[in-house]
Amino acid sequence: MKLVKIDGVVVCDNVFWRGYIAMLEELPPEHLDLIFWKSANSCVKLLGVMEQSGKKNPSKGLLQSEELYQYLLETSVYPREPEPLKELRDITATHPKAVMATAPDAGQLMDMLLRLVNAKKTIEIGVFTGYSLLLTALSIPDDGKITAIDVDRQAYEMGLPVIRKAGVEHKINFIESQALPVLDKLLEEHENEGIFDFAFVDADKVNYKNYHERLMKLLKMGGIVVYDNTLRGGTVAMPEELVAENLRENRRLTIELNNFLAADPRVQICLAPLGDGITICRRSPLGSKGSPRLHVSDIGNIGKRTCFVFYKRRRLALGISELLGEASCWRVMGESAKKTTVYKGLLKNEELYQYILETSVYPREPEPLKELRDATAAHPRAIIATAPDAGQSIDMLLKLVNAKKTIEIGVFTGYSLLLTALSIPDDGKIIAIDVDRKNYEIGLPIIRRAGVEHKINFIESQALPVLDKLLEDHENEGSLDFAFVDADKGNYKNYHERLMKLLKVGGVVVYDNTLWHGTVALPEDLVEELVDGEYKKEMRKHIMELNKYLATDSRVQICVAPLGDGITICRRIY
Repeated sequence: MKLVKIDGVVVCDNVFWRGYIAMLEELPPEHLDLIFWKSANSCVKLLGVMEQSGKKNPSKGLLQSEELYQYLLETSVYPREPEPLKELRDITATHPKAVMATAPDAGQLMDMLLRLVNAKKTIEIGVFTGYSLLLTALSIPDDGKITAIDVDRQAYEMGLPVIRKAGVEHKINFIESQALPVLDKLLEEHENEGIFDFAFVDADKVNYKNYHERLMKLLKMGGIVVYDNTLRGGTVAMPEELVAENLRENRRLTIELNNFLAADPRVQICLAPLGDGITICRRSPLGSKGSPRLHVSDIGNIGKRTCFVFYKRRRLALGISELLGEASCWRVMGESAKKTTVYKGLLKNEELYQYILETSVYPREPEPLKELRDATAAHPRAIIATAPDAGQSIDMLLKLVNAKKTIEIGVFTGYSLLLTALSIPDDGKIIAIDVDRKNYEIGLPIIRRAGVEHKINFIESQALPVLDKLLEDHENEGSLDFAFVDADKGNYKNYHERLMKLLKVGGVVVYDNTLWHGTVALPEDLVEELVDGEYKKEMRKHIMELNKYLATDSRVQICVAPLGDGITICRRIY
């Protein structure tokens, strides 16, 4: 820039580095060239090399930018991470294969799941240095037990001193072995069938389906198994020819697993872009709501019809230009969902979002929800509807807390409301509050046809007076199992204070839009340029304040997940 004259040209070669920029975990830091997608006319500017050295937890490449991932960690995860886990994470960072460790954001959700199912007896296939193992040991009660299986005791022994210092080694039965013989040995004793509350699998991908078959016998009904690495850095959504040859086999195996799980009627599933992608499977009765509507052969094949020109977009502002105007920026996903699902820009690209929807969400979406999603698409403000991927996680949370009495603040056309009504039992009740009945009436005919209107008490009002009225009756305190809030962001903290009284201990509240299209991670000096309109800037400010507030609230356990426009899950502790 000093040597070249004004209007002179600099040409940089190798800026796509044989395509490896699309796979963060495979890259040496010095080769992370970035694409800055800023203007509406798709002008691509090269912004140079992002310095990654010294970061213990670089993202695994699923989100729109490294900055958004670091925001999620620093705002939600690290403030809540127990010191033993932090210590083990630091030790693991020195391992040459540190990228294999469980991502701390995925670990945060696992911790919540362990507590939601009151896990006492668990199994872990693939231990490495023990981050997820220590997390589990810290979460389960003192008399809980973990069967931990790995072929490499040496890696486990890196974390063992930290585990011992944390006082939880007595909960762990470490077995140095291939996993299948251990699982088969357990199944020789019929008493072991249906006794495990939770399982975590992060091992050889070729055997994931074999592990799944055995775990379906070992897990109790309502138990959870979590599979790690189910998005493979986003390569599952890429055409095979754009994936490095050394990554293709594991990509293929992961795609097969995802299709297999999507078609398995024994489980309720949720595919979340945390870490390198985790798939949560809750064992449920055959034929229950949320069972797949498609055969495994109908699911997937996304990559075959996807064309990438610039696949890797990883600068902070890369998705932010899409905020410059809803009409030009919010792009609609896929052939089957082209008019019904809006991409809200948190992931690295639309193709990955589409893959999650078509592989995990749409095959499980009940017909009434699909119909309501289609009806909502015609609304000029369809963008504010609950995203179906976020809805899938809400459905699982409702099941995990056995929700019967719930509240919803902000209804719009009723997608999340109908989802809740379909999830709770026939005698369940939902208090649904919104200032606009007209929007609610768009979805009401579908709600009626679904046979669940009797569960809903719709109140056309501002929410705070309704909440205060409920709290005048002390019998309402601690009476709610679940709450969902998708309303005026300026009142989220006010809603939270009231919901902490209305929710029972162990109950869950979910706040929507808590990553605000990724703008929460923008440096302040870029906000004026990249966030269009005072309203969006004001909402960003409210959301950032909320995130800091929730991170320090000792009454709740929290997890921020990049589903839809970002959801924050809060489980009331006391």
